[in-house]
Amino acid sequence: MTNDSENKELKESDAGLAETDQASVGGGMKRSMWFIASELAGHGSFPTSDRWTRDHLKDLAAGKEHLCRKRRGTKAMEYHISLLPADTQRSLLGDNADQINEAPQPYSSIPIVSDFLEEFALIPGYRIQVSAGHGSLNPDQLNPVRHLAFRRKWLKYRGFNEHELAIVWAKGDSMEPTIHSNDTLVVHLGRNTPADGHIYIFRNGDELFVKRYQSVLGTWRLISDNSFYSAYDIPKHEQYNFQVVGQVVHIAKDLGD
Repeated sequence: MTNDSENKELKESDAGLAETDQASVGGGMKRSMWFIASELAGHGSFPTSDRWTRDHLKDLAAGKEHLCRKRRGTKAMEYHISLLPADTQRSLLGDNADQINEAPQPYSSIPIVSDFLEEFALIPGYRIQVSAGHGSLNPDQLNPVRHLAFRRKWLKYRGFNEHELAIVWAKGDSMEPTIHSNDTLVVHLGRNTPADGHIYIFRNGDELFVKRYQSVLGTWRLISDNSFYSAYDIPKHEQYNFQVVGQVVHIAKDLGD
């Protein structure tokens, strides 16, 4: 067949779209489910005019903008077959009309925050550094400066109530290698009765510090994991000066610079 005879079999299309209306084919010459106006004109109940077909497609796509898009590399708009009337679908695909893929879903305007908060709890972090050294003064910060997300599944597994958790930061080296300076500490504020072997944050006036606890015949022994520092004993008659702020239940570390 010559080029002239091939051209005679081509449909007429709008002059304005002559350079952009390309065949709706995918890889391996497999027909896609997206069609431009010139491919739909005359199929089923569509008019034979490309221009009228485009107007009809615009009406069908009103409120269903996710089913139309600009064809890549052209100026033409293409429309998903699920948008088309049943007779047009049959005219295009014949016996394969019942094998149309599921239509694309519209983009959601609902933010993902609600779904995110169903899976994660945001634990408040305060601009407070607790001493893991010689002690530091820390003013109370009632308003959190940031939040860290923890999976609710993990919190449930650990038996934690998110409202009893808070985040502070360590300062100093007395708890190394367990806690390094600037490590993030998750503190369980509901656990303020110390138990042997666990790490707690203690308050003495405005001084906050983090130590491992041991009970020795009624005396509180506050132990530094860094052997360079000596243990500090608090006899029973002085313990009223100290408050157990909470137990350190999780440590997050930065690695590298």
